[in-house]
Amino acid sequence: MTVISIGTFDGIHLGHRKLLSHVTQIAKQENLRSVVISFSDHPAFTLHREALPGLLCPSEIKEQELKKLGIDEVVLLDFTPEIAQTSAQDFLEKYLIPQWHPKVFILGYDSHFGKNREGNRDFLLKHASRWGYRVEFVEPILDGGRVISSSRIRNLLQSRHIEEANRLLGRPYRLLGDVCRGLAKGRELGFPTANLKLRNPHQLIPAIGLYLSRVHIEQGEFFGLTNIGKSPTVKHSGVIEIETYLLGFDSDIYGSTMEIELLKYLREEKMFANTELLIQAMHKDLELAKSLIEEMQC
Repeated sequence: MTVISIGTFDGIHLGHRKLLSHVTQIAKQENLRSVVISFSDHPAFTLHREALPGLLCPSEIKEQELKKLGIDEVVLLDFTPEIAQTSAQDFLEKYLIPQWHPKVFILGYDSHFGKNREGNRDFLLKHASRWGYRVEFVEPILDGGRVISSSRIRNLLQSRHIEEANRLLGRPYRLLGDVCRGLAKGRELGFPTANLKLRNPHQLIPAIGLYLSRVHIEQGEFFGLTNIGKSPTVKHSGVIEIETYLLGFDSDIYGSTMEIELLKYLREEKMFANTELLIQAMHKDLELAKSLIEEMQC
């Protein structure tokens, strides 16, 4: 038998963590298997909503974070048009009950499933006695009088408030992808960079600018300077790219998986009059990064 929670869980932020902590606590107390049922992408992209949200958690990061929090089994469904049209009744009786034999459902303030979001707290309570489960509700976390939500964190990331977003996430915001070939302009300037191609193109790219970052690759963990932007001084494509200079590392990692944790917003992206001024600025950025890293390690 299981204790189940269902939701998008985009970000696995502090509010989600409170709910998930309750899931693992009940599972331990009642000797149940903890199960989280979520989605590999945000449902909004299947539902074709006009304002599509940037994804905070690609499926790999979501599964990783949920497992870290002690969830026994993570089920990431593809949110297909068929699932979107499945009624809450059918989802409960034809999937949840026979597959997972739930003893407890744990819900948050915005938990729902099924067509038209009809699978909410009242719906589950209505069918509880028939199927022999109970429903528990976890209140949201308020921060500054406001509910911690994925949309609030998206707004912070898009307005350069990376440290505040990280605080509400309970971890640094991470970009996940593969290292791809760029124009090698950074190497020409003495600052070779690794270009990141996002694993999920729907993942939210934070505000343009330069960030202090921590990078995870197969070779280890390194601090970095990550530029999100168009590099207008040396490039003219107008395409936003994610490029990272890794401190203390300079090897060929093309094709490798890379995770970038964004730690601090340093400055806006600038258009310099020439490459000499750009190089001077990059050296200043490097010195600032080193001093911040030293402070972090004290």
